[in-house]
Amino acid sequence: EALKVNQTITNVCMGDTNGLGPEGGYAIAEMLTVNTTITSIALYANNLGPEGGIAVAEMLKVNKTIKTINLGHNNLGPEGGKAVAEMLKVNKT
Repeated sequence: EALKVNQTITNVCMGDTNGLGPEGGYAIAEMLTVNTTITSIALYANNLGPEGGIAVAEMLKVNKTIKTINLGHNNLGPEGGKAVAEMLKVNKT
């Protein structure tokens, strides 16, 4: 909730926790839909799975602030990978 209204932090590293899971992916996506300050986020090795990957990819279709994101080692599967590929067609930031 705090990061939704954040106006100071620009880089977030939540990588290698293996604990966010799909629910964490949804929460991060919800937060980044409204946050306009964060420009870089590392979410690698969090076991987001296809559902979390899809949620993050959908968010990135509307978020124009994020410049770098690391989604490596999240078991996104074909569905999550496809969602990320579709997002890259829309988000040019």
